[in-house]
Amino acid sequence: MEVLISNEQNAVEINLDFIKELALEIMKFEGSPENSQLSMVFCDDEAIKELNNEYRGKNEATDVLSFPMELENFVPEIRMLGDIVISTDTAIRQAKEYNHSVITEIAILMIHGLLHLHGYDHIEEEDCRKMRAREAELLNHICSSDKFSELKNIASEPLIERASESI
Repeated sequence: MEVLISNEQNAVEINLDFIKELALEIMKFEGSPENSQLSMVFCDDEAIKELNNEYRGKNEATDVLSFPMELENFVPEIRMLGDIVISTDTAIRQAKEYNHSVITEIAILMIHGLLHLHGYDHIEEEDCRKMRAREAELLNHICSSDKFSELKNIASEPLIERASESI
């Protein structure tokens, strides 16, 4: 498994090695094939607003966008899962709103984005219920790992409830 990261923002310092390890852990937990490749971009609100407008017709910033690349019936040597784009500007605001660290918020957004790349969605109520339950499972899994000790606090009830919102 491979994770490619592009840091195109300067609002927050990001430990790219930590992010890569976290992404790999989520990919393993979700059963991504060994030849999987994931691309991640950290950007500002203006850049994600442009992408959101171009690809979703929504002229506003958002926290995370996912762009799946897997083609059915096509088995390349490297299996591109897709791209995840995270706005650190929005992550900073949401971290303040939920009273936790920016890295915690980025971890939550990474989980959400990777689940989209694995086929989860939250448009229909039943799909939303499944996705939120899986987000909670992943949060608990990550919190129980010694590799991600700085995220141990994200297993707290309010954040698990946040992952279960909209059910």
